[in-house]
Amino acid sequence: MGVVPTSGLRQNALGPAGLALLCIAAIAPAASMLFNVPVIASQAGAASPLVFLLSAIGVLFLGVSVIYFASKLSSAGGFYTWIRHALGKGTAFQVGWLMMGAYALFEAALQATVGGSLDSNFATLGFHLPGGWVTYALLLTLVVGVIAYFGVKFSLWVMAPFAAAEVLGLLVLDGVITFKGGSGGQDLLHTLTPAGSTLHGVAPGGALGIGLGMILGILAFIGFETGAAYGEETRHPKRVIPIATYALLAFLSVLYIWTSYAATIGIGWQHAGDILGNVADAPQQYILLANRYVGSWLGAALVILVITSNAASAFAMHQVMTRYFYAMGREGILPRVFGQTHPRWRSPYLASCVQTGFTGIVILLLGLVLQQSHPDGSITFALGFPHDTWTQTSGIVSFQWLASVVTMCILLVYLMTNVASPLFARRHHEFRVFTHAVAPLVSTLLLLLPLASYVLPPLPVIGSWVTALGFAPTPFPTNILPLFVLLWVALGLGYAWYLSRKAPERYEQLGLIIQQESAEGGNHGIAEEEEVHTHREEEA
Repeated sequence: MGVVPTSGLRQNALGPAGLALLCIAAIAPAASMLFNVPVIASQAGAASPLVFLLSAIGVLFLGVSVIYFASKLSSAGGFYTWIRHALGKGTAFQVGWLMMGAYALFEAALQATVGGSLDSNFATLGFHLPGGWVTYALLLTLVVGVIAYFGVKFSLWVMAPFAAAEVLGLLVLDGVITFKGGSGGQDLLHTLTPAGSTLHGVAPGGALGIGLGMILGILAFIGFETGAAYGEETRHPKRVIPIATYALLAFLSVLYIWTSYAATIGIGWQHAGDILGNVADAPQQYILLANRYVGSWLGAALVILVITSNAASAFAMHQVMTRYFYAMGREGILPRVFGQTHPRWRSPYLASCVQTGFTGIVILLLGLVLQQSHPDGSITFALGFPHDTWTQTSGIVSFQWLASVVTMCILLVYLMTNVASPLFARRHHEFRVFTHAVAPLVSTLLLLLPLASYVLPPLPVIGSWVTALGFAPTPFPTNILPLFVLLWVALGLGYAWYLSRKAPERYEQLGLIIQQESAEGGNHGIAEEEEVHTHREEEA
């Protein structure tokens, strides 16, 4: 075992609270609730809390695999380091490739939606910047890049107040509505059982509506896994990351169930379909609830918190992306220059600069997407500059496209993690039936639901049958989004083949650099290992 000559990231920079706040920022719970709950209510009616309960079970089962790996291996490479020690370097490369691509696009997606929100809100006040939402998004991208230059701790100080504020805002609203009993008293029957899922205006309703609602219910948790990338910067990572991750999942489960429950009883379960489920009004439902039950100050605050929620998420995704970029550069999978850290701030500043530049390019390209609306409600898209009846496509729409691609990539990584967990456990003679068989299997079955919602409707033969069941149809350009994931995977396969032929020694080192802990549990160095085995005494 040799020590890798690298200055490395700043060790022991994060504690449990800081790690949890970074993950909350990445998840953006306020934006998830204010936009996802109305969509879920339109599909499952008053049973939205039941949807989040079932979704939480699926994600908590996935958390079993994540926590198991986090307790064994700590690295900025996160998931691909875990997969390397279970499924080998080929699969590990694809996991790292998928995560790198996903987080790189996710920052651009979030900056686009923040830029779109700022542009629309300021436009109502008569203020408009040249370039529209693109200008706002580029300015915010530059701000994120500058702050990230000074390391994760400085970024945490910037993100933490926004992450804490959005959670506090939801808790205040939930608490007041629940305490006052909503519009007609507490109601567990129609919210936590299928009894409230068959309302007028709800489609498809019933068990199918609950199942479809779980797609967004599960997606609302995406971002919890980002804590794995801070393994080298967290104090006592093999203890703190598992505890912080599961505590965060448990907290989010309660928050999501409670927030959807409070909204349902606040409006009245009979109106969960026609008022709460009116997707076109989102997020006005929550603003009206805040004005009615708490005060106009909270309604105004929620408007701001939705924007800052996505902005903080962009900060967090930038940090995670640069750590995957840094880890793969350090190992020689990408140019080694990206594996350098700043001599003072210990930030992966070169990787951060590249990510900032990439985000800016994506935003500029999205700004060239034009749309033309027709009387029948259809929309035609083209590339160019606004003219005549062609207008610039909103950054919020651009976010939906990119977020779909990101979600498919991350779901694939989740599924591979569930496959890797039992194999790693068997190799190290730690196999437990629930931890390494039941939990991964249940999680996999539930995670296949949102993945199928993206992949199946566009297929030429079975697509019409799937949409007839209630899955959302996928008009252009939504129907071609899975092709971008396939293209990215194909590029990864090609690059992996190139590395295996031209630089086999670098390809062999993929995922083998991990963080070592001292006897007291603190980080004390990075080591390169051929394998990591947990031997029992009888095997010594």
